[in-house]
Amino acid sequence: MKLGIIGAGNMGGAILESVYRQHTVLICEADKRRASRLVKAFKVKSRDLPTVARESDALLLAVKPQSFGALLPEVRPFVRKNQLIISIAAGITTKAIERQLGAVKVIRCMPNMPAQIGEGVTALCKGKNATAADLKKAAGILKNVGRTVEVKESLMDAVTAVSGSGPAYVFLFAELMQKAAVDLGLTKKQARELVIQTLSGSAAQLQKTNEDAGRLREKVTSKGGTTAAALKVFSSLGLEKIVKRALKAAAKRSKELAQP
Repeated sequence: MKLGIIGAGNMGGAILESVYRQHTVLICEADKRRASRLVKAFKVKSRDLPTVARESDALLLAVKPQSFGALLPEVRPFVRKNQLIISIAAGITTKAIERQLGAVKVIRCMPNMPAQIGEGVTALCKGKNATAADLKKAAGILKNVGRTVEVKESLMDAVTAVSGSGPAYVFLFAELMQKAAVDLGLTKKQARELVIQTLSGSAAQLQKTNEDAGRLREKVTSKGGTTAAALKVFSSLGLEKIVKRALKAAAKRSKELAQP
């Protein structure tokens, strides 16, 4: 399959790096220096937008949501009805893309930052003209950067809030844990190593044991112990309410980013 990628920034570049061996890839990247680096590193072809749009079997739109309003009219003259359009822009609905591009097959995706190291998760949904086979084809491309999960489009704003923005929440928690660890007397190097391995090990245990997160938390928490003391502080400060409000705010912003 010939895959066209419009926008080879962080996420587009990560997808490119993961699929260039399996597919013929054409890229359209505004940053000429970056485009040149990608061409040399992965032996792909850099072309102008009309050429990439015209010659691709599947077209990955990997520009920022704020750029979609300008991009879609540029792409429209060159897309075909049998062409698969894959969008990774937060908040941009399949309906909005179909309104601009016509009766095309659209798959909307929400990958997250760990896709850059092949450890991401991508949620996918299809537009009204796309088929289950189209969804499978898009998933086949995105699975190269991590896991894929099919969802209803009505849930994509929730996905954006949970997994799309989620890595930032984890990085924030890691940052705060490291600062607190240093305040307790550990060196920055010790704090970093302890916190990173604790987070990665805990995530691995969640995945490998398939146990409920609440049950695992209970196993760590002895009555009257150190963990209980820490969790009591989290509870008293309303951590659960804070998390719910934060995710609702992210989902709300995702809706706001949608184009008419």
